[in-house]
Amino acid sequence: MGFKKILVAIDKSPLASVVFEQSLESAQKEGASLMLFHCINSDDLSQLTFLTEAEAETEQAQAWLRPYCQKAKDGGIPTECVCDVGQPGPAICSLAESWGANLIILGRKDDSGLAKMLLGSVSNHVVHNAPCSVLVIKNEDQSSQQPPNKTLQAYIY
Repeated sequence: MGFKKILVAIDKSPLASVVFEQSLESAQKEGASLMLFHCINSDDLSQLTFLTEAEAETEQAQAWLRPYCQKAKDGGIPTECVCDVGQPGPAICSLAESWGANLIILGRKDDSGLAKMLLGSVSNHVVHNAPCSVLVIKNEDQSSQQPPNKTLQAYIY
C-alpha cells in the first residue's frame, strides 16, 4: 500500500527537524503530498487572554512553519501548512480523518513521570486513535540519556 497523503505533526522541539526530514524522504519515495501541522495546546493558554494569546501563538507558529513548507515545495512536494489551537492528540486524529491522510508522522518526546503515565502522551493518543497508519519517530539521543538501570517504559504502543 502506498502513502499518498502524509500528515506531519510537528512541534517546536529539537525533534521537529528529524520528523520533518523523515516526512520529506517518505513523500519523495511515495510521490505523496504533505500536510505540515502544528497544534498549539489549549491547556498552555490562560483562560483570560485565550483569544489574544491564541491569535499571537498561531501567527508565530505559521511563521515558524513557513521555512519547512517552503523547503518541501522547493523539493517538488505538494505541501500545505496548518496551525490550530486545541488538544494535540485529538486534533491530529481529526485532521488526518478529514484530510484523508494515509500516514501520520510525528515525534515522541521521552517525557517520563507520573503525569505522562496518567495523562498519556500525544503520540500514544495518536497511535491508538488514528484513522490511518502512524510512524512515530523517537530521538535516538534520548535513549542514551536514560539511566542504565531503567527497566520500565511509560509508553505503551
